[in-house]
Amino acid sequence: MTWLPRSLAGRLRLAAIVAVIAALLIAGIVIAFILQRFVVGQIDQRLDAQIFAVASALQRDGEGRMTVTPVLSGPPYDRPQSGWVWQASGPSGDAVSATLAGVGPVKLPAVVPGHFDNFVGFRDWFGLLRSLGRPRTAEGAGAGGEMLHWRTLEVPFGTERVTIAAGAPLRAIYGPLREALLPLALALLTLGLLLCGALFAQVRLGLRPLASLREGLADIRAGRRNALPTDQPSEIGPLVEEVNSLLADNAEGLARARRHVANLAHGLKTPLAALSLALEPRPARASSDAIVTSGALGMRDQLGLMERLIRHHLARARAAALAGPARASTPVRDRLSDLTSMIANIHRERAIGFEMSAMSDFAVAVETQDFDEIFGNLLDNACKWARSRVAISASSDDGDVTITIEDDGPGIDAAAMPEAMRPGRRIDEAAPGHGFGLPIAAELTELYGGHLNLSRRSEGGLRVEVRLPKAL
Repeated sequence: MTWLPRSLAGRLRLAAIVAVIAALLIAGIVIAFILQRFVVGQIDQRLDAQIFAVASALQRDGEGRMTVTPVLSGPPYDRPQSGWVWQASGPSGDAVSATLAGVGPVKLPAVVPGHFDNFVGFRDWFGLLRSLGRPRTAEGAGAGGEMLHWRTLEVPFGTERVTIAAGAPLRAIYGPLREALLPLALALLTLGLLLCGALFAQVRLGLRPLASLREGLADIRAGRRNALPTDQPSEIGPLVEEVNSLLADNAEGLARARRHVANLAHGLKTPLAALSLALEPRPARASSDAIVTSGALGMRDQLGLMERLIRHHLARARAAALAGPARASTPVRDRLSDLTSMIANIHRERAIGFEMSAMSDFAVAVETQDFDEIFGNLLDNACKWARSRVAISASSDDGDVTITIEDDGPGIDAAAMPEAMRPGRRIDEAAPGHGFGLPIAAELTELYGGHLNLSRRSEGGLRVEVRLPKAL
């Protein structure tokens, strides 16, 4: 909504102000209503006491007319125009307070109906209750036109029914009420200001961790820190963890990209050196045609190797940028079947036998081309060193798939395994290759959140276990 502030602090302050104003208004109305009921109740008690006093003082004079003792016109019923009046009216005459002397009884206003008077059948019952002596309320003008608050009661007097009424000016109600509500309003206003100040401070204190997060991100941008502080409130703790995980993933991706560049540079050194040698002048004893032919063939081979290396590392950088393991899915059994057929054809002169254990329909969260490169390198390496057999098996547990490749070759000593995992390092220089197969397979496995482990079989040969995340 356009009228809302754009900042969280502004929205919280606006909500706090609206809530405080609404609460104070409701509290003021409720307190005013309670005070009014209290003041009216006090006035009613005073008027009712006067009514019962008049009822108990009713008597007849020598001529049989109704009269009362003069003492009932004491203060405040003795001061003219005070607004405090009482009167008693019946068939045998009227009696009035000193404030109505010379004026006589006034016409009483209609009685304010009760809550149940409009319900059929309740009027008679409540009429019976009223006959038990409970005064009722009415409001109307007095003798001077001033609005009065009346209490009336009909009482028996001999064989007659006499209506006794006592009235008080409305200023006797609203004057004290006004005097009580003015300091109450000032107190509520002061309370509202204090609450708004407290809420503003609360908003500032509550949003302070967001300001520290902004400062932490600025420090990361400036290179002064590598991650956000983890000592955060519980509400933003998960956000900080996600941001730190994202920063760690980005750092790992950058390190991986740097390794790819280093691998590319290292891999290009050998073919570049070979090209330099091919361009050097040949001894005079060799024929010029032979020199040109052999030089062209050597350069063509080296250029092909350079092209393959460049394609390989560019593909790895693209895979790191796309970050697609969560969306990828490659069936293990089908791809391994295709790869073993291809590798067997490459090494057909050695007649290597492949043993593939029965596999379920596992699928790993790896791009197909990366899966082919991981296990293409591993199977090719196993065939280079195997005497006659390469065994492949797969199992699944805890959301991961473990693929094991074993050969019956000489294997690698445990001390030499870390060296074999370093790019460009070869354990046996007499064997063909460039020393990048195992490191590339390991890096690709780690790229997808997996792990590659080398071990030596008890009966001889190398065991390679590749653990990859299972596709969803």
